[in-house]
Amino acid sequence: MDKRRAIQIITKAAAEYQRELEDQKLLFLYGTASEVRKHLQAGETRLISIKSYEVTFHRHNFQHLTGVRVNSREIKSAIHFYEKCLAKRLTENDFSFAGDGSTVQKLGILENMMQIKHNAAMIGDFTDRGPKLYTEKVAGGVCGCIGFVNDKNTGLNVPNTLLKKDIRDVTASPVQKIYAVFSKSYMAEKYSVLEKADKSIDLRKCLFSETVEKRLDRGGMS
Repeated sequence: MDKRRAIQIITKAAAEYQRELEDQKLLFLYGTASEVRKHLQAGETRLISIKSYEVTFHRHNFQHLTGVRVNSREIKSAIHFYEKCLAKRLTENDFSFAGDGSTVQKLGILENMMQIKHNAAMIGDFTDRGPKLYTEKVAGGVCGCIGFVNDKNTGLNVPNTLLKKDIRDVTASPVQKIYAVFSKSYMAEKYSVLEKADKSIDLRKCLFSETVEKRLDRGGMS
């Protein structure tokens, strides 16, 4: 991949990030499929086996997902990089590829992963730690996933990397299935937008744990 093609991918992905993720929080509801299935078959309406994981997407997080190394003489910050991408002013002098080939791998799935709130199928604790890679939780599918870490300054879970790997190969077993994804603006108090839901879950009949329910605005849900 040459830099011209990389710029095309990055600028398009930045526009999607702004539209789909910027200043938003996502709430992943997930669980072990066999346990959830057992509760559903038993006719239980409160699915306490489903857990939650909340993530936040800021403007400065986008650069981490691209895998590029920025030229500090041209790019002053991660937000500056993002703004140049949105303005379609990113140049070949602004960045370089990582020497280990990871940038090309990330760019190969970058656009698709901007749709994570619609296409994430699984989530789990990251286990494939290497000398150069650190993340805590990953969400995605068989073609790629986004890694998240807890920001010690804010206490929020934020994206810090992109992996072109089958999520089943880098997470603890058993694989955790995502049953629903909700979103809200950063400042909103509760989640009212349902982005995706597994067909086995009828949100009109099913309730989750009290902790999860306190985060949902069922009356204003769309």
